[in-house]
Amino acid sequence: MKAKLISNSILHLLMFVCFYIVMTYEYFSFVAPLFTANNFVLSFSPTTINVGFVMLFVLMLRLFVNKKVSEFSYAISVFVSITFAIPAIILYQFGNCTIYAPLYSILFVFALTSKYIVIPNFNIKTVRDKHKLPTLLLLSIIMLIPFVLTYKFNINTKSFSFGSELYEARAAAKSAGNFFTSYLAGPLAKVMLPLVIILGIKNRKIWISIIGIIIMLYLFAVNPHKALFLSIFLIIAFYFFDNYKAKAGLILSGILILIFLSIAISALTDNILAESIFVRRLFFLPVQICNYCFDFYEGNPIYLSHSIFSSFVDYPYSLDPAFLMGDYMYGKPGTSCNTGIIADGFMNFGHIGSILFIMVTAIIIKFIETLKIDKAYFGIVIAFVMLFLNSALLTSMLTHGGLFFILILMFFLKDTDHDKNLPPNHRPSTI
Repeated sequence: MKAKLISNSILHLLMFVCFYIVMTYEYFSFVAPLFTANNFVLSFSPTTINVGFVMLFVLMLRLFVNKKVSEFSYAISVFVSITFAIPAIILYQFGNCTIYAPLYSILFVFALTSKYIVIPNFNIKTVRDKHKLPTLLLLSIIMLIPFVLTYKFNINTKSFSFGSELYEARAAAKSAGNFFTSYLAGPLAKVMLPLVIILGIKNRKIWISIIGIIIMLYLFAVNPHKALFLSIFLIIAFYFFDNYKAKAGLILSGILILIFLSIAISALTDNILAESIFVRRLFFLPVQICNYCFDFYEGNPIYLSHSIFSSFVDYPYSLDPAFLMGDYMYGKPGTSCNTGIIADGFMNFGHIGSILFIMVTAIIIKFIETLKIDKAYFGIVIAFVMLFLNSALLTSMLTHGGLFFILILMFFLKDTDHDKNLPPNHRPSTI
């Protein structure tokens, strides 16, 4: 009964509208007044307000009237709309931001829900079920070794306060890190351990899931990133409900509950940290960084000269793009302001780049859909999609473990959603 209720499209639409109203209120009453020094402003124009409503209406039509979209694409699109498209529309309407961020985010939703982007299904040999959990757990422990050798058990408990100490601890961890900790952090924390946790739950080996959670908490304690800590709750929450529409309802209701809780905490304790994290940091800051990228790189793309084309194109700045944007936005070159695929595409190739990176990302996500993985792992997929909204495309795929994630899905989880329904000659091959 609960799954049927939370799967209701009309309820989704009502929560979607509620989210827009609440976030607009939060921008007026909380973000803009308290964070003016961080370049959040209030700006009113009948044109931007009306155009914003048109974009919101188009977005709702695409999500809630389009009956041909798959439930997987629907759930992912709801997540993208909530975490980026709606905040982008609000900042365009009332925050003096460019129209490009909401337009391209809506284009991303259209690409994700398009019936014209069709990915063929490949026959891939997968690991046998009895070997999956032991293999993943063993690989996780092996990948953990460089972190233990580097950071040992120098745990800063103040990181769990989520205050300024967290950023100091993160800077210290980055200085103490090395090649292995840099390139294994993403695959270990975003792929291997989440899979171990969910597989442990599915196989009723809760002790293995607890080990996975403890290791993730250790990684957060020695190199604190809020996304790592929050992802523990994310992957477990999405384990529940056996259809994607219910998971879309969980996205909408869960985010609304978190926002209301953060508002209540601010009102009752006069501590705005939770509200700042769940409203300003999670929703509005990524859009603001995207907007500044459009302003800074207008007519001046860098053609991946900071990355794979560095041997062919001279990079014109002394700071890496994330720190360059921190310097541009706040006058603090030591502040890292990462951005997602929309601004990353524009930064490198202009408007064509934004469209190209959106299409490439949509193809990647649609390819994941063809793998037909068990719905219990949807939280890990959502965490993967979050990378694209907050990190550059190549960084997401290489440094943060995106490519590794897809390979693991292909060889460990492919066709796990329909094993019982497939005839014997259509079951995936195993190794």
